Amino acid sequence: MPIRTTIQPFVFWRNAIFAFLCLVFGVWGYYDWAVKIPNLEADCIAIDSAKEEIKKFETMAATAPLNQSDTARYVAAKKTVEEINSRNAGPPVKPSPLDRPMQMWLYVVGCGILGTPFFIWPIVKILRRQYRLDEDGTLHTPGGTYTRDQIVEIDMRRWCAKDGDRRSTWTATAVTDEGKRIVLDDHDFKNMHLIIGGIAHRLMPAKWTVEAKPVAASPNDAGAPANSEVAAN
Repeated sequence: MPIRTTIQPFVFWRNAIFAFLCLVFGVWGYYDWAVKIPNLEADCIAIDSAKEEIKKFETMAATAPLNQSDTARYVAAKKTVEEINSRNAGPPVKPSPLDRPMQMWLYVVGCGILGTPFFIWPIVKILRRQYRLDEDGTLHTPGGTYTRDQIVEIDMRRWCAKDGDRRSTWTATAVTDEGKRIVLDDHDFKNMHLIIGGIAHRLMPAKWTVEAKPVAASPNDAGAPANSEVAAN
């Protein structure tokens, strides 16, 4: 049965969660920018105007009784203040002039428009880039197809190494008869360790198993575990 790669679950969920968070922050920022802050600004203008009306009529009432029209306007101004205070759980605080630009550029643009695709694109890219190792040893990659005889070497020096760049310890490099180097990345691609193991076992059966584990290890401790298995656990 051919061995096919797909996206590593931890890579998928990591990027999906960050993309979701960016989308949430983007929507939240847009709501603040388009609805909450403009409404708060309008409330601040309305309550200031209502308070001026109240003060004016109270000053007038100190010298003479208010007529029916002025009394109605006074009562309406008082009601406006009460409604705005109730709606804002207290007197509204005037937003800073920087609040709306910050919501737009930091959350709407930074998180929603730029951040969400930034985390979704790696998922799409990995899903579009498939690797397959057929039973006859033919290797299919996004960059081309190579027969069993064309794959003449595989560089396992960084595979599960204990030093150096940790990211590179999830990779091995297949080499063709024309010297082309094909990086096989088990960090992003699930089942890649089986493709690596299949090639390494064919070319170096005394050193590597079909699961890309060192042959020299004991049955109870079959060498360093494949990265896909570590991620699965």
